[in-house]
Amino acid sequence: MRKSWLKKGLVFEVILLFVGTSIISCIHGEIETDDNIEKQLKTSVNNLDDWYYLPAYPNYAPSGLPDFSQLQQDDWKDWKGDINFCGAVSLVDILWWFDSQHENNTNGYPGDGNNSYPLVGDYHAPGTPNPGPYSDDHNYNNVNDKQTPWRKYRRNGELIEQIAWYTNRQLNFIRYELLGPLKPLFNALKLLYGIKKWLIDTHLQNNFTVQPIFKPSFSTIKKYLCNNSGIILGISGAGIDSERTSRPFRWGHFVAVAGINPTGYISFSDPYRDIMNPSSDYSEHNNASIVSHDVWQVNFTSPYPRFASWWLPEYFDGALIIGAIIISEKS
Repeated sequence: MRKSWLKKGLVFEVILLFVGTSIISCIHGEIETDDNIEKQLKTSVNNLDDWYYLPAYPNYAPSGLPDFSQLQQDDWKDWKGDINFCGAVSLVDILWWFDSQHENNTNGYPGDGNNSYPLVGDYHAPGTPNPGPYSDDHNYNNVNDKQTPWRKYRRNGELIEQIAWYTNRQLNFIRYELLGPLKPLFNALKLLYGIKKWLIDTHLQNNFTVQPIFKPSFSTIKKYLCNNSGIILGISGAGIDSERTSRPFRWGHFVAVAGINPTGYISFSDPYRDIMNPSSDYSEHNNASIVSHDVWQVNFTSPYPRFASWWLPEYFDGALIIGAIIISEKS
């Protein structure tokens, strides 16, 4: 009964969320490094007041929302070599943050052996617990351990790979690369399905609400973030050039929202980019104290108002905010 409800209900929800768009599973290509953008963003975040960030929990989320990376393993790429897992990693950021809230206490630390809230579990990474001394849900190698290869047709691995199995592969009829132009729709469907199925399997489906929103307004994102909801944004390349003739929706991506400023700025835990705090070791951010909350200026004059009410002109060639998935804890 639950599987039938999930499949029928989520198809309708995601059609409303991403109808008319043409994103792909995630960004592909080389990592962009732009010193001018980095300087601009750091100036923006230092000079602006009125920011609201998801709060920190000193034990396990000491910098607020974590900022884990989708670039840690080559076998996370799809069959074409494109970078994958952006939706899964964005969801892991949020699950870790909620789990940290419930397990926060005076003496806790990663590797203390405490695993009292079931949203994130201990997935028994190989080797010595890092940092240890005990194996638990908030060890750094419980996020991901490179010693475990990704097996896309079987649930395995640490937290990111566990979630990726739910969000990428659990729906059998989506396992094949035969969807053509419908693939973007089903990527969103898989993410939404995976979130709800994870909550059911951790017996927390009555503790959270999961709400998809098509073309969310900036004020809506601000409202939910200031209510300490987890927010995953679906963004799509605007493809704007000087003559405004480029083909839109050339790529798609998922990010988690870490902070917001009502004057028109937003901060991401981006699975793909680390502009504010770059690192050559992508696994370094498995330590939840190490984050790169990248800041972007918002433009409210959308080049494609049918699909987005606001966009980010400086995000690659411009990024439309076309959808959101809101994860809220019930009071």
